[in-house]
Amino acid sequence: MKFDAHKLVTLKRPNYATGQALTADDLRAEQEYQLESRWQHNRMLHGYGIVVGLEVGLQENDDGAAQAIVSPGYALDGWGRELVVAEPLSVYLPRDRHDLTVYLKFVEHDDDAKTIAPDQNAARIVASAQLTFEPSSSERALAPTQRADYAIPLARLRRPHQNWQRDRNFRPARAR
Repeated sequence: MKFDAHKLVTLKRPNYATGQALTADDLRAEQEYQLESRWQHNRMLHGYGIVVGLEVGLQENDDGAAQAIVSPGYALDGWGRELVVAEPLSVYLPRDRHDLTVYLKFVEHDDDAKTIAPDQNAARIVASAQLTFEPSSSERALAPTQRADYAIPLARLRRPHQNWQRDRNFRPARAR
């Protein structure tokens, strides 16, 4: 693997002192340091791709609508963030396309279990994974490190006639 200096980030961590009053910014800085440190470790030592699971299946409904279904699993995106899929994910495929690549990307959102006032921050943030798809293009466009969202490709789907099929020649990246 060729060394890529763009994968390195300078990490800054808080330096606490006895008697120091900690603010929310101090605690956020601590969390950011821990996350960025772990993600850099993942990038440099393990790369990106599927670790386990995340098989892509296809299901056609009676009305002709098709969906891609991804099984539970674990992967690392192009920035080293963990992509955890605890329950199957699905996305409906467009009827007007014939060649798609299914991607998995890192997303964060407020914890739905907590109701907060509009002027407050969420009490908890949930890191999860989201399925998306794009028209297939060249192999170079698939590299997660070249994408703004660092999403990893899971499968290439083709519809040569009426039904969608997985491209058996497509091999998703595997993390080390």
